[in-house]
Amino acid sequence: MRARKAIVGISAAILALSFVLGAAQGAVAAPAATTSHASPSPELSRISAQFERGAFPVQGIAAKSTKTLCSDLSIDASSDWTYSKGYAYVEDWYTGDITLCGNGVDVLVATPPSGYSNDGYYGMAGVVVSGQLDLILLSFDVQGGWYCFDASASGCLGGSAGFTFPSSFCASEPNGYCNPDGVVVKSNLVFTYVDVVNIELVTCSAYASSCANDPASSAFAGYTPLGITQKGTKLYVTDNSCTGNIWEGTTAKMHVLYTEGNSLEAISFHGKVLYVGDDAICGGNAGILNAKTGVELATPLSGAYEINGLDTDLQWTVPFAYEVLSS
Repeated sequence: MRARKAIVGISAAILALSFVLGAAQGAVAAPAATTSHASPSPELSRISAQFERGAFPVQGIAAKSTKTLCSDLSIDASSDWTYSKGYAYVEDWYTGDITLCGNGVDVLVATPPSGYSNDGYYGMAGVVVSGQLDLILLSFDVQGGWYCFDASASGCLGGSAGFTFPSSFCASEPNGYCNPDGVVVKSNLVFTYVDVVNIELVTCSAYASSCANDPASSAFAGYTPLGITQKGTKLYVTDNSCTGNIWEGTTAKMHVLYTEGNSLEAISFHGKVLYVGDDAICGGNAGILNAKTGVELATPLSGAYEINGLDTDLQWTVPFAYEVLSS
């Protein structure tokens, strides 16, 4: 995964297979913006899902002081983004669809433009422009992603547009392809993503017309950067190695702000407090940590779980258990 942590937490074989299949399809041309959204197939790669879950077994979720926004989703929830308190936009790992989850129900609100629905959607981010929320979703299999403009419960009211990374840039990466993971986006649609496979911080212009590795990537040598968020002019990146660094800085330079001693994924500010998703791959129980104090919020998780998404209302996703919860 990351390939949804195909590289660091699940199985490299899953990534290799998915990438080969994706590459075999070839690049697709960017379609014109559209506001139409077709319902996805109810069959979302069942065999692949079962294989992945077998490689990363769900250990059970018991009731505790955590609210469940929705469960038993018809999607494999990846990242999420705040819609309102008690509701979150959720990204589908297998298709790149956007679902609105809350009040125990998940409802499809938008699908990618034609040709951009595929495996590997891990990163999602948003930016408010003139009071409207624009979302960006990235996929390693698509080797690109799509924008949803003026996202709402009714879909992408401002239209949508897909894009792919420059093929020459991806071919020049250490592993010969791009593997976008966590992402942040600016109001001008310029975006920066973390690549856990190539150990890079990458910034692309709007619609990925050009991309370049950032100088700050040098801070990640020997680690596995994965999640990213921003606060003002500062970026914050998580480390999925057992060291569990949290870096702070800019695209030019980063330094270690905190070290948690376990593998980290999602990251977000809740007010002025920085929180991270600890997937406990290296031991203990997965949960949501206060990055500064290391104190874990109460959650119903026992053992290791991926925590791909974490938003500003402390709403978070547990992909293999098909749950979206809040602390």
